[in-house]
Formats: sequence, C-alpha cells, structure tokens
Amino acid sequence: MLVATWIITFVLIIGVGIYAGTKITSSSQWSGGDKTMGAFAIGAVLGAWQIGGMSIVGAAQNGYTMGIAGCWYSIAGGVYFLLVGALSKVLRENMVSEALPDFLARRYSTPLARLQSYIWVIFGCIYIPIQLKTIASIIQIVIPSFNSAAAMVCGVTIAAVYTGFAGMKGSSAIGRIVCISTYVLLIIFVVNNLAGFGGYGGLISQLPKDYDKLIVPAMPTQQIFAWAVGGALSSAVMQSVLQPVLAARDAKASRNGCIIGYIFAAPICILTAIVGMMGRAANDGLGDGATAFAWTVKEFSSPLYAGIIFAVCTMIIAATMATMMMATGTILTNIYKTQINTKASDRQILNVSRWGTIILAFFTLIPGFLIPSAQLTDLFLTLTYSVTAPFSFCVIIGILWKKVNSKAATASTLVGIIVAVAWVILGLNAKINIVYPVIIASYTAGIIVTLLTSKEDTAKA
Repeated sequence: MLVATWIITFVLIIGVGIYAGTKITSSSQWSGGDKTMGAFAIGAVLGAWQIGGMSIVGAAQNGYTMGIAGCWYSIAGGVYFLLVGALSKVLRENMVSEALPDFLARRYSTPLARLQSYIWVIFGCIYIPIQLKTIASIIQIVIPSFNSAAAMVCGVTIAAVYTGFAGMKGSSAIGRIVCISTYVLLIIFVVNNLAGFGGYGGLISQLPKDYDKLIVPAMPTQQIFAWAVGGALSSAVMQSVLQPVLAARDAKASRNGCIIGYIFAAPICILTAIVGMMGRAANDGLGDGATAFAWTVKEFSSPLYAGIIFAVCTMIIAATMATMMMATGTILTNIYKTQINTKASDRQILNVSRWGTIILAFFTLIPGFLIPSAQLTDLFLTLTYSVTAPFSFCVIIGILWKKVNSKAATASTLVGIIVAVAWVILGLNAKINIVYPVIIASYTAGIIVTLLTSKEDTAKA
C-alpha cells in the first residue's frame, strides 16, 4: 500500500508538470523569458525551491540532533527573497534576459560573464547531488530494496523528466501543488502525533537537554545571522532565484511573488524539525539523523498516509532540483548560443535547453555517489555561499551604483573566490561562517577599485 500510494501520487504530480510542457513552443517559454508569470506562480516556484531537501530532510536531521533550533534554516535562510523582492523593479530594468551572464557581459565584460557561467555549471553538478541525497533517504524508506545508488537514479529521473520537457511552466505548475500539499499533510501529521507524546511539552521531556532551546552551540547566533544577512547578499544573486523573478509579467508580480515565496518557505522547518524531534524521542539509534524524517513519518502514519506524504515531499525536493536543473540548463543554453552556435535557431535553442538539462541531470549522479550524507545542510550552504557571494557586489551593488566598472567587478569577484577557497581549505568555516569573510573581502575590494578607477573612467570620457 505504501509503495503503491507513493507511486500513484507522484506520477499524477509529474503528469501535471509534463502537461504544462505541452504548451511550450519556444525557448523563451521554457526558460521564462516570455515574462508571463503571475505573483502566485512565482511564489510557488520560489517556495518549492527554498523548501526542498534541506528544509525537509535536512531540518528534520537537525531536529533529531539538536532540537527545535533546527527550525532556523527556512526562517532565516529565506530572507533573501525579501531583498530580491525589494530590488525586483531595478533588477528587471537592468537584466537584459533571464540569464545572469547576459547582464554581466553587457554591464562589465565577456570574461566575467563566462567565468560566472562556468562556475555555475560546476556548482550545479555538485548542488543537485546534495539534493539527490535527501530524496534518496525518502525513497529508500519507501522501497527498502533500493540501495543508495538506485534511489538516486530514481530521484534524478523524477526531476529530469518534467524539467527537461516543461521548464519554467512545469516548475510553476508543480510548485503550486507541492507547496500547499506539503503544509497540509505535515500540519495534520504533527498535530495528530504530538498528542501521543503528551503534547509539545511531553515531547521535550523525552528528549536530551536543550532540545527546547532556539540557540544552542550547534546553532549559534552567528550562524543564524549568516543565513539571514549573508544569505541575502549571496543567494539573492543565484540564477535559480533571479530566473523566476525575471519571468514575471511586471515588477509588481515579481515583488509580490517574492513575498509569497517567503511565506511559503519560512515556517516549514518548524514542522520538519518537530518531526525529527519525534524521531529522536522514539528512536535514538538513527545515527546522524539523515533518515529521521522518513523513519518518523513511516513509523507514525498509516501506509496510505505515509505514501502520500513521501510522494509530495519527494516531489517538493525534486522541485528544488528541477529549479536548479532549469537554471543550469539555461546557463548551458546561454553558453551554446553565445559561444558555440551564435546563429542557432529558436528550435535548436529549445532542444539544447531540454536535452542539455536532462543530460546534465544524469551526469550529476557521478559526484552524487561520492558526497557524504552527514551534515548535508552545512555542506550545502558552504557550497552555495562559496559560489554566490563572490558575485554579490557586481550584481547587487552594480545595479545600484553606476560607478562600479569592469575592473571593480572583476576584482571583487576574484578576491571573493580566493577567500572562499582559502577559508574552506583552512577549515575555518566551523569557527566563522564563510559568507562573512567572502562578503567583507569582496565588497571591500569592489569599493576600493571602484573609487580608484572611476576617476580614470571619468577622465577618459
């Protein structure tokens, strides 16, 4: 019953995404470049993107290992939506297309645009497998005969099928279904099962000390602040975030979509952290807690209800991967039409978008087999900040301060990359979150070079 319900539910959801793709006749419709999306559609894409595996499996893992402090990821981590919403009008005025490299090439230089493109593709090949790990933990509970490799192949196939075919249209359609369904299902699950523990207070009494604290050594204030402020200055420049915002029909829809996305995303980790805490109270033998979400749902639900929860949560994680696949596919397509075949027809571009995305998705299985399952949230965020923070100055400050030039943008990016690599190699991230030194160094370099060279630019003019 569990497996049958799981299969039927997610096949129906995927069907909705694929059906949305049948209406696509041009590459701009696939990528969102046709600019027709409304606020709720954008909010659903962004909400599903932010929730994903880290807010479901990752937050439950944190709830299992540290308690309610595990809820901070979605509350603080989604703050960047609000910044993007505030900047949505000026972003739309400056971005020449749905691809960030086009902005960097026009505003600064082609080499900087290409650097961002190549780094993003590499980033996508590592980011997607991390999300795959979280899907695999659910699939293995549903189908115990699947090993990790088989579960990951299953997971990537689910996301790649509708993303490659339906692009932004599929992401929007599925995002609406899974965001609403996830909340309804998890609220019912948590409310019903908390009673069996004697309510929230009874649950806390069965857990280790400090599981009721929002701030613990494993979740210090500087970490939360890094997610909120640092994330706003780094994650806000991600192609996967900007693309849905730029797909809006107007600036108002972009702004409201970002607000809706945050409303969708912010509370989810409260629910999933509590699920992890339930798992810890019932079974302290789950190791690092990577399977806490799946184990707890299966243990405290009927096969029918568990199957539906697993299917919806599998799809919301797949939706996160799908948004990243689509963003990376968009960058690959941009490389193709600007560097490989500058005379490509729209049909050729659409085919590259679709098949390039699918091929890339399955290629990511290779690094996926090598990435450890422990501390996925920390690994995920360190990777994200290392890749996005170096480009923060040239995008966010670059659209607000017209004096920022190519030299300053390049300097800020290179300094940020060097600091990020050094911080990881030296193992300093455990002491101070990587986003702080990267942002400080990158912004300092960008401001100094801008001030030193803007006079030269004025003199030449």
